[in-house]
Amino acid sequence: MGADRPDQIAAPHLSSERQNREDYFGMGADNAQAFFSTPSGRFGTLGRDTFRGPAYYDFDFALIKDTPFGRRVSGAERMDLQFRGEFFNLFNIVNMGLPSNIMTGTGFGEISKTAGTSRQIQFSLKLIY
Repeated sequence: MGADRPDQIAAPHLSSERQNREDYFGMGADNAQAFFSTPSGRFGTLGRDTFRGPAYYDFDFALIKDTPFGRRVSGAERMDLQFRGEFFNLFNIVNMGLPSNIMTGTGFGEISKTAGTSRQIQFSLKLIY
């Protein structure tokens, strides 16, 4: 049942520039009116991967600083102390998830979750010898 595709009978108004970003097809509770649910087991006229979800933006950044540290007992070689700061989703951009694709019931075409994670930061120290 998850692989069935509906018939497309009208053109949905796709836009990511609306205030209500959760309503991906732009018709609110009437999202399903642009599509017709086919009987189970029959592929509809809507092609595979016809619609793409909302854009996904993620900016990761890392800072690395190596600092010479001491000398080895065996000779003139030195050790390095490495500080590393890693920032995932640096600008904390909210990425919307995929719209609901279940034709039966309410909520078709509505986005009810986010994708990805919020900003995450991690620091580490590493002794290289």
